[in-house]
Amino acid sequence: MFDKILIATDNSPLMNNAIRFTAKLFPYADYYLINVINTSDGSVPQTDLMQSKMSEISKNALHSSEEILNEMGIDEVEKSNPAGTPSKEIIDYIDEHQIDLLVMATHSKSGSQKVHIGETALHSLQVTNIPSLVFACKCAPKMPEKIFNPTTFSSYSVQASILAIELAEYFGASLTTYHIGDKDPGAASRRIEKRAEKEGVEYNLEMHKGASDSQILKRSKEFDLIVGSRGRSGLLYKLRHLFRKFALSSLEKELIEESEVPFLMVGD
Repeated sequence: MFDKILIATDNSPLMNNAIRFTAKLFPYADYYLINVINTSDGSVPQTDLMQSKMSEISKNALHSSEEILNEMGIDEVEKSNPAGTPSKEIIDYIDEHQIDLLVMATHSKSGSQKVHIGETALHSLQVTNIPSLVFACKCAPKMPEKIFNPTTFSSYSVQASILAIELAEYFGASLTTYHIGDKDPGAASRRIEKRAEKEGVEYNLEMHKGASDSQILKRSKEFDLIVGSRGRSGLLYKLRHLFRKFALSSLEKELIEESEVPFLMVGD
């Protein structure tokens, strides 16, 4: 399904759970671990002692995460602990190693870098073009039986729906697409339905035009995995390269921060 998976680890309980969950879902992928030594914070004095301590913490995080992967049957793991701005180092690593899935946990840093986890996750998810599997809660590792795909059937959303179908076929799961756009989905929804039928996926379409973020979040609790897009139609999203804050909508931010099941966000 995914060939190269990068886990941005921090050795927190939430992240450790995310590692176990991901390894269970994709046991045949190549795994890469990264923990960035944050040297971009001017408020933290970069003394030799501080740098040595941060390097030690980073190496310990990588070692602990590698042990978890080993326990899950993943024997070969590539590790990296570059120094710099976390989100930039993560994106650079993705490009250099041709990673096709990024795994992150939100609200999970511990120790002196706690303040940076939200910023690191946010900036990475705003920029990356590859799918990202995001954990905001500790979920018992299990193969998904029901996949939830909130969509507007825009060109961006359709790409997420296609990946959702592929994942449903891979896991033997059912798929529910949850239409939240203001317009009738038309040909796009028929295309997705035919694709699901072709792949032998149990498929259901629910129409909830204009559903609120809270309604979508509530409905998602009944599923095992959420698959959605970052991209959307409209002028603001087109300005995302100039103003990064426009890359994520309020719904995506809420799913990233509050979802009770893993959220796989598909970039553009």
